Amino acid sequence: MHAIPQHTRHLIERLLEAYCARICPPTARNTVLIGYRIEEDRVWLDELRRICGVPGTRRNLPVARFRYRAADGCWLLDERDDAGRWRRHRALAPTRSFLELLREVDADPDGAFWGRIDGKSLRWCSSKGRCAACDLRYGEVLGIAVSVPATLPRAQVADRCD
Repeated sequence: MHAIPQHTRHLIERLLEAYCARICPPTARNTVLIGYRIEEDRVWLDELRRICGVPGTRRNLPVARFRYRAADGCWLLDERDDAGRWRRHRALAPTRSFLELLREVDADPDGAFWGRIDGKSLRWCSSKGRCAACDLRYGEVLGIAVSVPATLPRAQVADRCD
């Protein structure tokens, strides 16, 4: 194992802090949170669940794992199978872009990450899906363009998230 270079680590920490802070609306933070941890050459994105429903207690439930290969400076994305073992996510080629893999986790086209969480999903601010304000926040964090519905003025979008 080779540690993630310090400069890269700081960039990833800043990116993940912004992602975790914005992925879920403030009104849901008392019931569900996400966080991350970095150890040597691995980065985990975790759901932080209460232990037996006790406020102030949390346990990490891993959602995704990113692995850094020092030999070529590339990142790999892992998912957990039904037995709880980590395996490489689909046929994604190793990439030098951590953000590309984070976008894959956020989009989750196969339900490999967010689809396995019991109860409330952090990807949605309500049972009806993601509101326009959340879409804009996701777009900002992930650096992608998100269109606002024509019926919703951009100035009002910030007030829409439940």
